[in-house]
Amino acid sequence: MSFSRSLCQVFLGCAVSVSAACGPAFEDAADTDTTADVSAETARGIVLNGRAATDADLRILERFERAWGVEIPAGAYWYDDFSGAAGLAGGPMRGVLGAGLGLGAPLPANASGGGDGRLTGTFINGRELHPLDVQGLTSLFGQPPYRGRFWVDGQGNFGAEGQPAMGNLVALMRQRGGRGDSYYRSDVGTGSSTFVGSGCAAVHGRLSPSESDSSYAYYVGCE
Repeated sequence: MSFSRSLCQVFLGCAVSVSAACGPAFEDAADTDTTADVSAETARGIVLNGRAATDADLRILERFERAWGVEIPAGAYWYDDFSGAAGLAGGPMRGVLGAGLGLGAPLPANASGGGDGRLTGTFINGRELHPLDVQGLTSLFGQPPYRGRFWVDGQGNFGAEGQPAMGNLVALMRQRGGRGDSYYRSDVGTGSSTFVGSGCAAVHGRLSPSESDSSYAYYVGCE
């Protein structure tokens, strides 16, 4: 979901806005030729959707690395080309890189550890959501997402799989915050926090309360 504010924390956990810090890198990366063969010498141990990063993938990621001033560590990640969401393999969404970058293989159903419908039963763009995805969406919208198969694009439009758009997540969040009711909740023990108000919502959490680098975040409607 290409929301107004996104975190460059998919790979590194850094709390930096993609639009503010990675915008030029993203714009250049989107125009990069994505046709290339896998190069074992240059793959660097980065796996995207179960496939070793190609030279073209790495050229795109290097744009982000130059913007962040850091090197993406070796590891397995998932990336949703339709929405731009991304995260560690087996885990929830940790941020948004932007849609249409063409990174990795097609998004597998088990990218976040599920895949057969028994983990949460909610699929977005073919990926079964992680329980922490469901928790984050519940915090944002006040109710858990429905079980079933849905699509979400880079602008936040969503609908049932194979059907036209039912609405827009950003607009819904702004409506929820526009009523004047806002709140902030923080749990030091788990390292999680939730803010909703003025058409903006932000949820922070950790896969493991004791590990700061296991953080994830959702931003909807935040400038």
